Amino acid sequence: MKTRVTITLDPEVHRLAKQTARRRKTTVSGLIASLVKAEAKPTKRGIVAGMVGSATLREPAAGSDPLYEALAKKHLR
Repeated sequence: MKTRVTITLDPEVHRLAKQTARRRKTTVSGLIASLVKAEAKPTKRGIVAGMVGSATLREPAAGSDPLYEALAKKHLR
């Protein structure tokens, strides 16, 4: 059973909510419900999540890796 709730939004926020809901093929109520559920979902904060973004890759010295150079020439411009 659903509960009817009244919320107050600025006109611009309401316009953006309607646009977003239309783009996602849902209603503003459905959009708000999905956003609340997504925000309430517990997130896994394990060792991997803590490590994301903590490392960087080194570029090899020029001439030391022919495969890297061939791929870089082909894909990096």
